[in-house]
Amino acid sequence: MAREEFARLAQFMNEEKADRAVASENMIWTRIFYGREVMERILETIQVKHALRQRFLVRYTARAAMAGAIICLFYIFSYQIKTDLGPAFNPALSKYLTAVSFSMALAFIYFTNSELLTSNFMYFTVGRYYGRVSTTDALRIWTICLLGNLAGIVVIAGLVRSCGAFSQGFVDNLLHAVQDKTVHTSGWRIFVEAIFCNYFINISVIIAMQVHESLAKIVVLMMGVTIFAYLGLEHVVANSALFVMALFHQPAAVDLLHTGKSFVCSLLGNYVGGGLVVGLFYAYLNDPRGERLETTAS
Repeated sequence: MAREEFARLAQFMNEEKADRAVASENMIWTRIFYGREVMERILETIQVKHALRQRFLVRYTARAAMAGAIICLFYIFSYQIKTDLGPAFNPALSKYLTAVSFSMALAFIYFTNSELLTSNFMYFTVGRYYGRVSTTDALRIWTICLLGNLAGIVVIAGLVRSCGAFSQGFVDNLLHAVQDKTVHTSGWRIFVEAIFCNYFINISVIIAMQVHESLAKIVVLMMGVTIFAYLGLEHVVANSALFVMALFHQPAAVDLLHTGKSFVCSLLGNYVGGGLVVGLFYAYLNDPRGERLETTAS
């Protein structure tokens, strides 16, 4: 009798183990790898960007120039608000309002399908991880995107300078910001702040890709930029807008050596923050190839 009880118990345990194995096989893995859908969308976007760059280079460069123009115009908008509030206004509130006004730039870039270098750091690092693009293709895209962003900035800065739209107070704020971001800041600090900056930008893009309502996307995108702008973190394209406008107005006040240091350190830091900390991290986290390897090992 005891043997029969033991046999039934063993059979029950074997059946329960088999049921757990079946349940594991039938598990909806997207509940665990919840960002896989986002990765698939990023890979689709990469294919579009890559094809556009190959077949319509001028149009792709124009999209990059539009992103630079948007960045420059919103920099002007935010600094005009800061200038109009004046030095007597609450400094914390002034900085916050300036940051919020600038944060709308990313929403404009996102919804107009413009090409911003710092978000493409994330996109094409994901594509490189999954083998959809080569390192050479990624470098080409980033180079074209950077040159396009700078071209858009130069056009807007030149147009604004030609019509004398800036007040002296605006120019003073501009030059003070340039000195603070170049001469008075070390290369290592710029690099670290650039990492944090592009982390906030690209993590907000990742979140925006997971929500469907346009208003929610706008809020999320603005949140990431508001944080980095309020903290004064380093964004290579936004800094370029600042430097170019300062060069158009008072070239002697811009130290080219320190400006070059700021540009290179923020460029590298932005890649680490957007490409590695966000792009590579989430590409690995949601890699179905790792899922098969872990199942085999277990």
